[in-house]
Amino acid sequence: MKSVFTNKEVLEAERKIITSLGIPSIILMENAGKNSASFIFKYAQENSLKNVYILTGKGNNAGDGFVIARHLINIGLFVNVLLFFDPKELKGDSLTNFNIIRKYPENYLSVKKISGLSDFKKAVITSDNLFIDAVFGVGFKGELETRLKNIFKYINSSNRKKIISIDMVSGLDLDYNTSECLNANVTLSMGSKKISTLFGEGKLKSGEVKDVNIGVDSKEFDKFNTQKIFEVEFDDIKGHLPKRSPLAHKYNSGKVFIAAGSPGFTGAAFLSSLSSLRTGSGAVILGIPESLNPILEAKTTEVITYLLPESSEKTIASGAFDRIKEKISWADAVLLGPGIGRNHDTVNLIIRILKEIKSNYVIDADALFALKNNLDILKRNKGKIILTPHYGEFSNLTGLSISEIKKDLINISKSFAKKYGVILVLKNSPTIVTNGEYTFINSSGKENLATIGTGDVLSGIIVSLLSQSKNSLLSAIQGVYIHGRCGDELYGIHNVNSTIAGDLIGKLPEIKLSLC
Repeated sequence: MKSVFTNKEVLEAERKIITSLGIPSIILMENAGKNSASFIFKYAQENSLKNVYILTGKGNNAGDGFVIARHLINIGLFVNVLLFFDPKELKGDSLTNFNIIRKYPENYLSVKKISGLSDFKKAVITSDNLFIDAVFGVGFKGELETRLKNIFKYINSSNRKKIISIDMVSGLDLDYNTSECLNANVTLSMGSKKISTLFGEGKLKSGEVKDVNIGVDSKEFDKFNTQKIFEVEFDDIKGHLPKRSPLAHKYNSGKVFIAAGSPGFTGAAFLSSLSSLRTGSGAVILGIPESLNPILEAKTTEVITYLLPESSEKTIASGAFDRIKEKISWADAVLLGPGIGRNHDTVNLIIRILKEIKSNYVIDADALFALKNNLDILKRNKGKIILTPHYGEFSNLTGLSISEIKKDLINISKSFAKKYGVILVLKNSPTIVTNGEYTFINSSGKENLATIGTGDVLSGIIVSLLSQSKNSLLSAIQGVYIHGRCGDELYGIHNVNSTIAGDLIGKLPEIKLSLC
């Protein structure tokens, strides 16, 4: 897992690393610039970009740009360095590296000071350009100057160009303050990733985020990760999934009970139960309103249907409590909610189950709706509880608007999980998992997962893993990653918008095999 920082925290971490290891900051700048230059040279060749422009500010990000310029020249490229501030404002390591490149002859590079858009237009050839954004990086605060807004807007609108940002897109501060930023194709992240590049508009502005080695082991950054925020990667999952014993039988391989389904939403019950089986549970029992049995008997072959008394709206009725209690006692893990409906009687049933029956729960969809104004029952249930809301459902639970949640996503999520003693899986792109102390950002999954039913597949995957391992935090992390990897594989087949939820289930065996 890789540590993820806010802008302020990563600057503090770098200062502490420099002190603790005794590495001069100029060495880190040299490593960052040299390794970035290697990527940039290859990228320029692959994209047939003949004109390289390095846009620089006046801080350490500019220093990275000057080092990049020197190494690109050494490789054999002609480089244009555009100074957006007076060189007199440079200092420290940035000034040192600027003084080195300014000694190169004019047949190797061009250095020009840019005061505004007219200067920029005169300096830049109109097409086949690769812009290296080394203006601000993580040191940016406040609002962009009007002249820089105009230049960035012009760059964004120009044709046949690519933009690579160094460490962070210049002008990117918080998720809701990105309108005037450059639109990078790639962001080269120095040493560790930053939260602003991973969520919302910041994710869109950053393009593909690539790690660059600055000569410091990632474990050094981990020492200063006070917020305990990590990005989950392939190697964190590979080799750690639940394994069956050679002596296994169906009832010691993970028993799952699912209460789900209502008229019009039999698909949710089907998808969650089948994905649970495909993820490795030995036995899955699906509790449904009795009138839906003909439909689900036809759709499910291996899943056992369990008929329950129903309300006037043909949802599961409160009179089903004793029958459900019997199956919860049998199960290793329980999923409540996919397509279960919001009938008042059904809501009361869900509340009573969580109040009176201890178990390992995954709570999703309409069962989350039942928790609104009843969240304190989560504290009383001493089982292991995983909640899987998307932003809209989380907004309903907390009473906060979606925009408020996005502005302080990590802290609000952690606070909620800690207060109610749950594992929170907050679904979006990317999804985060937190237990109130640690926060894990998922690295898998693309926009093709934005289709109805994929959340039901996810809840089925998670409850299956929970039934096998009994570890709620690990099951949530693994489930989210597996789900995203299924989507990634299908993206290459179906592209952006042709994946449907059932396709994910068909990919589960292949993805699990790759992670064994």
